[in-house]
Amino acid sequence: MEKFKKVVAIGCSGCGALAALSVKKLDPSLDVTIIRESEEKGLLTRCATPYICCGNVMVDSSYKDDSVFTEKGIKLVNVRAVGIDRGAKVVTTADGSTYSYDKLILATGAKPVIPPVSGVNLPGVFTLRTSGDAVDILNWINSRRVRSVVLLGAGAIGIEKAYLLSRQGIKATVVEMHGHIMPNILDADMSEEVQTYMEEKGIQLRLNQKVVAIKGKDKVESVTLASGQEIKTDMLVISVGARCNIELAEKAGLEQGGLGLKVNDYLQTSDPDIYAGGDLIEYQSHVTGKPVLGQLRPNAVIGGRVIAKNILDHKLKFPPLINSFCTKFYDKSIAGAGIAESEAEKEGIEVITAKQRSISKHSMMRERRPYVIKLVFDKQSQKLIGGQIVSDAECPVRYIDVIALAVRCGLKVLDLTTLRCAGQPELSPDPGKEPIALAAESVFEKLVTMGSALNI
Repeated sequence: MEKFKKVVAIGCSGCGALAALSVKKLDPSLDVTIIRESEEKGLLTRCATPYICCGNVMVDSSYKDDSVFTEKGIKLVNVRAVGIDRGAKVVTTADGSTYSYDKLILATGAKPVIPPVSGVNLPGVFTLRTSGDAVDILNWINSRRVRSVVLLGAGAIGIEKAYLLSRQGIKATVVEMHGHIMPNILDADMSEEVQTYMEEKGIQLRLNQKVVAIKGKDKVESVTLASGQEIKTDMLVISVGARCNIELAEKAGLEQGGLGLKVNDYLQTSDPDIYAGGDLIEYQSHVTGKPVLGQLRPNAVIGGRVIAKNILDHKLKFPPLINSFCTKFYDKSIAGAGIAESEAEKEGIEVITAKQRSISKHSMMRERRPYVIKLVFDKQSQKLIGGQIVSDAECPVRYIDVIALAVRCGLKVLDLTTLRCAGQPELSPDPGKEPIALAAESVFEKLVTMGSALNI
């Protein structure tokens, strides 16, 4: 490989920051520059934003400061990048400065989707993406003595905010256009386990509903649903998804996909000297092979490390997406990986599923807590393609990593019937109640009953 000297990263969150740090660590002789937005500083842990906006975490504690870059000799530019000249290999910033590169990393992330409804620009209507957004929400809560909030969207961020705000004594109403919460992660039968608990905690759920108008004079005062119901509120927080920031890449003439910037297995764009990752790109689903979004921090962090290795010609493929995920609502821990049964059916995949209930500790232990696991198998191949967990204890939710690895490795029903997990009375259920193996046993029995040939 021809020796190069200059690496420029545009964007300084999970992907851009980790790519810059990793490539500098692997080859300290490289000249590495990060170009970021003017208000950015350090490295933000974005998953902290719901906790910041509710006063549970301070902004400074959610950041690694700029020394994480400067101590390693990485240059920081706090001016927005506005153009890429691929022929000259130059990035231009808003102040007219130019930065030459041999290899370029695009990590411009995504921006919140804003529904086109009247009143969306009223004071008291927020999105939550940055620490600045979180601080704005916190200041509004404190200065306006907020007592009620409407949360638009029942995905992970919406659920976490409902939990954190209601814990502060704020009445929370969650509005979701689908028929159950976390529709991209949980099947309806698993979400019911959480929904009942949410209502017990005082959360008002408005499912199969859309906000069609936001009303108020000098600030938001109410929202109107498609059903005609009007809900009075002191604040509205919108969390209905994020749209890839593709404008800079598009202007540079890089090939776009249907959902985001298109990359190959090595996270190279249509220009082999420009890499991209994080929330900006579309991924390939491990299960369906189709383009999907993967706007979660672990994907960005791993992508940054993969980009760094491939810039240095190690030719490491980014694995197709399984999109492991977990969140929390009071004492409920929730997780998913792969695809849900409902999504598989939409894709025309015939599935066979099983749910298994277990407990977090041995049955003799007083502190044991219940949880349920659902496994989704492709009936034809008998491979595991997805799993979901709802737990009353925190530790079992980490089983989702076992499920994700099983999906990635193509494990089948018979493989999982022999899954052996470490056991200790205070740390795990009885060995006879290991839920992944028992769920696989249940599917095995269904297959035998149906007379299906078992794949080994």
